[in-house]
Amino acid sequence: MYRRHLKHSRVKNLFKFASAKMNSVFIVESSLEFDTCFHLEFSPLIKTFEAQPEGFYYLYEGQKLPYTPDFRVSDRNNRSYFLEVKPSDLIVDPDFL
Repeated sequence: MYRRHLKHSRVKNLFKFASAKMNSVFIVESSLEFDTCFHLEFSPLIKTFEAQPEGFYYLYEGQKLPYTPDFRVSDRNNRSYFLEVKPSDLIVDPDFL
């Protein structure tokens, strides 16, 4: 397990979202993730959420690769899951799938 620390750069745009629900400020990597924060913040179905949660490693074709999901979400039924946010034009690409 590891935790990414996002910092501003000239190459990557970062966005800050102040969450009253979570009493925290989250830094996200895209405007789409920033918009997602609003849905998570104001959805009555979502109990808690965290942007850029602790990442983990997985094996793919013999390599150990890092992965950090965009969000970890807990709903009102105490189910937790990871949420990955991608634009719709990317997810229809067979290479992405």
